[in-house]
Parts: sequence; C-alpha cells; structure tokens
Amino acid sequence: MTYLICSDVDGALMVNHTMLTPNTHQTLKQVIAQGHQVYLVSGRMLPLARQAANNIDPAVKVIAADGATYEQGNNLVNAHLTNKQLKTIYQITLSNHCRVYFFETNRIYYTGDKVPYEAAATQAHMNLPAELSTMPLIGPEFLTNLGDHITNAIVYGEPTNLALVRQLLVDLTNLNLTSADHHLEVVPAHIDRATALAAIQRVTGIDRAHTIVFGSTLDDLGMFKLADHSVAMGNANLALKQAATDVTLANDQDGIAVFLQDFFNLNENRAHG
Repeated sequence: MTYLICSDVDGALMVNHTMLTPNTHQTLKQVIAQGHQVYLVSGRMLPLARQAANNIDPAVKVIAADGATYEQGNNLVNAHLTNKQLKTIYQITLSNHCRVYFFETNRIYYTGDKVPYEAAATQAHMNLPAELSTMPLIGPEFLTNLGDHITNAIVYGEPTNLALVRQLLVDLTNLNLTSADHHLEVVPAHIDRATALAAIQRVTGIDRAHTIVFGSTLDDLGMFKLADHSVAMGNANLALKQAATDVTLANDQDGIAVFLQDFFNLNENRAHG
C-alpha cells in the first residue's frame, strides 16, 4: 500500500532552513523509489517550496503558502484573497507602521524598500528560482487588479505593532492568521495545511492509516490529526510532542531518516541490496 509522507520544511526537514543532510536525502529517495508519495509542507511560496522539493527528487510534491497552494497530480490548486481583503490588509498594515508582502503563485508584491528574500538568499549563498519575480506595491489602487490572484500575505514589523495588526484583522475579517515574533501570516478563511492535506487524501485515496506527518511547530498540529503516524521532531515544541504518536530525533540528527528507515525496514533492505 502506498503511504503519503508529509514533512514540514523549516524545522523538520531542513537544517538552518537550507541544508538537507545526505542521509535524509538518500532515505527520501528510497521511499520514493518504493512508490510512496512525499509532500513538502511549507509557508514558503510555491517557487521556493518547489525549489526545495526539486533538490530531493522531481517526484516530490508541495503544499505551499501554508495550504493556500498545493500540487494535486499535475494540477495546481489555489485559494485566493479577495479585493476587499487585500485592501483591508494593506490599510491596516501601513497605518500600524508595518510592511506587507502579497503572494501570487510566482510573484511577490511588497511595500517598503527591501526586495523580498534577496538578502537572505545572498547570505545563504543560494540563487532564487528564476520563475520568481518581485514588484514594489506603489499604492492601494494597484490592489484592484489583484483580487483572486493573491494566495496569501505576510506582515512584518515590531511585535507590538504586529499585535495591533492582528487584532484589527481579527475584528474586521475572518482570515486565518498565524503569529510569530516578527511576522504575521495571512491566508484565506478556512484554509491551512490540514485542509490541503485532507484534499490530497481524498483525491489520492490514501487514508489516515497510511499517512505519515513530520512536524516541528504548532502549524503542523492540524495535519497530525489527519495521520495515524504523527511524528514530532526532537527539536519540536513540547505541545506538539505531546500531540504526536511518535517523537524522533532532531532535524540536525537525521530524525526523519531514522524514523523512515525503521518504519520501512530500509536498513535491512540496504543490507540485502
């Protein structure tokens, strides 16, 4: 029976957001060769998530933008923010001294003077995907043509300002919001990583008994509820570990590889290979 194997990228699969260990890489290639389906799950936009997937194997598929974009067979499924929601996010963000990135499938519209991800890519000695483009957002009137094209947004700012932005968005919208110290992730209502996983399970016919999810943060908790094999990384927070069926080693100790090698008896297969 085919298994559906889903892994968070940052914190579970990758070390320091960029490095995939050779052991984990080899192990994922083995399970793919056995016919299992691997999905990478990330808040990253599609080209960045796809770049990480291609570094493993072209057969790896992605759930990107925290569930607002995902690959299903040869198709791409997107959820979108409306014109009204875009305008509200823009106005609240700027009035509270924050900046915002709006994401299309392959393009980022941004406020402020920093080109998105350029500095981070340089620091990590990485090239951004060729299909990714950026465009400064000059004013709110530009948003008129972007409704039903933008999948998600990220607001950046100081924690106190972000708290104000979050509260106003809660009061004025029904958007799905996820907070961190210096950013706020915004996706359409009733959309998250778990809704994407549930849709993939329905289409593929792979049930929860044959679903394995690796996670490191509470963003992955919803997916854990859809899998009989929910695996928290050794570096995951305590609440996620308590919700997991299994806890493996940390991401920098090949936690995913160790679990999969044991689960699928891969070390035994290597010995007989």
